[in-house]
Amino acid sequence: MTKILKQTTSGGISFLELLLDETLCSGSILVEKELAIAAGGINPYLNAKQKYELLLRIAANGNLIFLPEEKDPALPYLTLEDDVSNENGWQTDCYLVGKYSAELQQNNLFAIVLQSLLDEADHEGRKEQTLSFLEQMISHNDSYWKIAEGDCPILIYKGDDICHNVLNVFAEQFGTALADAGRNVIYFDCGKEDLGRLTSYMYQHFQAIIGIQSYLFSVKMKDEVHYLHEYLYGPKYNFIFDHPIWMKQHLMHHYPDFYVLTHDENYVAFLQKYLKKEAILFPPAGLIPPHHQTNSDCFQTMYDVTFIGTYGDYMQEVLLIHQLDRSKRFLANRFLLKMRRHPELTSEAALLAVLQDKGMVLSDEAFVSLFYELRRVIYCVMHYYRYHILETLLKSGITLDVFGETWQHCPLCRYQNLICHPDVTVKESLSIWQYSKISLNIMSWHKGGFTERMANIMLCGSVLATDATTYLQRDYTKEDMIVFSLDAPETLSEQIQALLQNEPLRQSIAANGKAKTLKLHTWKKRAEEFLKLQQQITATEATSPATAQPAQ
Repeated sequence: MTKILKQTTSGGISFLELLLDETLCSGSILVEKELAIAAGGINPYLNAKQKYELLLRIAANGNLIFLPEEKDPALPYLTLEDDVSNENGWQTDCYLVGKYSAELQQNNLFAIVLQSLLDEADHEGRKEQTLSFLEQMISHNDSYWKIAEGDCPILIYKGDDICHNVLNVFAEQFGTALADAGRNVIYFDCGKEDLGRLTSYMYQHFQAIIGIQSYLFSVKMKDEVHYLHEYLYGPKYNFIFDHPIWMKQHLMHHYPDFYVLTHDENYVAFLQKYLKKEAILFPPAGLIPPHHQTNSDCFQTMYDVTFIGTYGDYMQEVLLIHQLDRSKRFLANRFLLKMRRHPELTSEAALLAVLQDKGMVLSDEAFVSLFYELRRVIYCVMHYYRYHILETLLKSGITLDVFGETWQHCPLCRYQNLICHPDVTVKESLSIWQYSKISLNIMSWHKGGFTERMANIMLCGSVLATDATTYLQRDYTKEDMIVFSLDAPETLSEQIQALLQNEPLRQSIAANGKAKTLKLHTWKKRAEEFLKLQQQITATEATSPATAQPAQ
C-alpha cells in the first residue's frame, strides 16, 4: 500500500532512527514535490537507494510519519519506490557514513556502523573495495563531492537584457523546467545584484552552474591570475547563441569542469578545434503559448507572412569594415564576397577559403585572432541576405508584416506591401505567430543550428519558413516546414504563394511542425536532456583521474 510522507513536530521517526534502520521507509511512498525540492531533490548520482537517501535529508529537517491516507489533489507529488536491485547499495551506505560521520560520532555510533559495513563487505568478498571507497567518502575527497553535488542547488545566472530580454527568458524557462523535474534552482541576477556578492558562493558546491551567454565565467580574482569560478565547485555550463568568435574574450579561461552548450553543430567543432573547449550541441527550446492549440483552432489569422527581427543596414556595416587597416580591409572584402557568393559556407570555412586563395597559412591561434578582427563581416552578410530575401518577397507581391522599430525608416518602406509594426516583447511575439499563417526565420549564419525562434513559430501553430541548416535534417522534412536556400529567394516566394492558396496543406504542415516540436524542443525536454547529460559527465569524470581543486 502506498503511504504519504508527512513531517511532525512530535513523535514519528527521527533522522537518527532512519539512518540506523532503512526498513522504516520501505514500500511505495508519496512525497510532496515542494518538500522534496527543499531537501535538494533526488540525487541522480547515486546508483542505488536514492529514495532512502532523499528521505534522510528530509528527516534531517523534522521527524517523519507515513500515513495511509489520500493525497491532496491540489499538490504535486513524487512517487518513491524501493530499489529493484540492491547491487550497489553498499556504495550508498558508504556515502551516507561519510556524509553523516559527524552525527554518528556525536552519538557514539560511528565505529559500530563502520564495523557493520566492513563485516558485510567481508561476507560478500569486497572488503578491500569497500575500504577504499569508505576512505574516499569519509575524507570528503573529489569522489565524494561528485556524488554529494547531486543534491546541491543548481545556480543559474540572469541579467543580460539584450534582444528584448530573450536570454533572461531562457534562464527562467530552463530554471522552471529543472525545478519541475525536482531540482532546487537558485538565481543570481547580475543586472540587479552587486557582483561582489558572487564571492559569497566561493567554496560552495553546486549540482550545476549555468550561464546564458554569460561573461561571469571570465571574471578574475584580484590577483588577475585566478578566476572566480575556480572557487565555485561543480560543473559549469555557458549557453552561447552567437558564433563563438563573438565570445572569444570570455572563452579564453582554462579551468576544470567548464562546458559550452551551443545550438549549432559547426560551433561545437569550432570551439573544440580553435578555443580548446568542451563543447556540446544543446539548442534552446521554444515556449508553449498560453492557448495551446493551432491557430486554425482558436485564432482567426490576421497576417499572411510575418517577420520578427531587426533591420540592419548592410552599407553601414561595409563602412565599418572599411575602417580597418589596409591589409585587413582587403581580407574583409574578400571574406564578404566569398560568403555572398557561397552562402552555404560557414563563416570560418569562408575565411579559410579566402586565406587559401591568397596562399596564406596561419596557425590556429593566428587564425582566431584574425577572425575576431573580421567578425563584423558575419553581421554584414547576414544583413545583406535578410534585405535581399525580404525584397524578393515584396517584389513578388506578398504582403509582409515586420515587427521592430528599425524597419520604420529602411529602404524597403517604399513597398506598399511592407507593413511595419513597433517592437514586441518575447510574450507578444508568441501572439503574433499565433495569428500568422507563415512566419519567416532568417538565420544569423547558423549553418548547423536550431534556434528558439524556429521552435516558437512552430509551437504557435504557424508554418515556419527558414533557410536551410544541417541540424534540421535530423528531425524535420518538407512536410513540417518550408526550407529555402539563401541564394534562391525566388523559390521561397513561389512556395509561400502556393501555400497561401492551399489552406488545407498549410494547416497540415503547421500541425506536423508543431507536433514534432512539442515532442523534441520544449524546455521540459531540455531539462530531461540536461540531467541525463550531467549524469553522463559525472560518470565519465568518476572514472578519470581526479582534478585538483584549490584548497578549501
